[in-house]
Amino acid sequence: MEKKKILEIKNLHTYFYTDDAVIKSVDGVDIELEEGSTLGLVGESGSGKSVTALSVMSLLMGTTGKVAEGEILLNGDDILNISEEEKRALRGGRISMIFQEPMTSLNPVMTIGDQLLECIKQHEDISKGEAYAKAQKMLELTGVPRVEKMMKEYPFQLSGGQRQRVMIAMALICEPVVLIADEPTTALDVTIQAQILDLMNTLKGKIGTSILFITHDLGVVAEVCDYVAVMYCGRIVEKGDVYSIFGNTSHPYTKGLLASIPKLGQQVDRLTVIPGNVPNPRYMPEGCKFAPRCTEAFERCFKEEPGFYTIGEGHVSRCWLHAEKAGEV
Repeated sequence: MEKKKILEIKNLHTYFYTDDAVIKSVDGVDIELEEGSTLGLVGESGSGKSVTALSVMSLLMGTTGKVAEGEILLNGDDILNISEEEKRALRGGRISMIFQEPMTSLNPVMTIGDQLLECIKQHEDISKGEAYAKAQKMLELTGVPRVEKMMKEYPFQLSGGQRQRVMIAMALICEPVVLIADEPTTALDVTIQAQILDLMNTLKGKIGTSILFITHDLGVVAEVCDYVAVMYCGRIVEKGDVYSIFGNTSHPYTKGLLASIPKLGQQVDRLTVIPGNVPNPRYMPEGCKFAPRCTEAFERCFKEEPGFYTIGEGHVSRCWLHAEKAGEV
């Protein structure tokens, strides 16, 4: 039985307009998030992952960024073409986001309880007592200790792991249908990171939220995601279910990301790296954007940009190597 598509991003182009250039941060992205599933959006810094998330949340105001083209469908409705008032109601209600650094995302002069209450009152018409009880219950679900005392504390009084749990509580308190987690464990140590990932999986099951999980860590993806979309230079270069991506890795960029993960017990003098750097978005190379860093690139890669080639069921890759294998080169 085919699962319902909760979030569909179709041909999304998000550009930043400067005095001397147009920066194409997201350049034709197509991804789908199914009901009750977790989609990992993977890539190096500068790939366009966070800009994709901010485009979905309509949080580009105050920047030179603008969605130039495309559709973002939530349960079939294009949320790019709704009013600003409707977008405010949507954020934190039907779609929520966990940001990378909770200390800069939480208000430093408001108590944890007041911030949770503000979120509830913005989206639900309930009494202050009911809102307070709901806030306490959600904090308890995240596993933080001494909940009653924490409700009266300020963000600087909490540890990094506790602040991240508060952020998760705020994001899930109105039971959104979509949760966007933008590298939520980057600033945490390994033990706390594992606890946060377990917590997100547990709460996803209890609340029924679908998750768009943004990360550069394929190890995390293997642990929490059902599907994977690999992003490079504002484009998706490979996507499929997690078993296909790890078991039948196709695109040279995805292979490079996987090869850079240290193996337990393996003795090496130097870690494997992808040569070169992500190109300056003002001066994108011709042809395949990964070609200057690719060890398998050939002449056509530097002249023409490839489309998607089917590798298996639901598994596609944007690479001329597959055209060559199919006898199309």
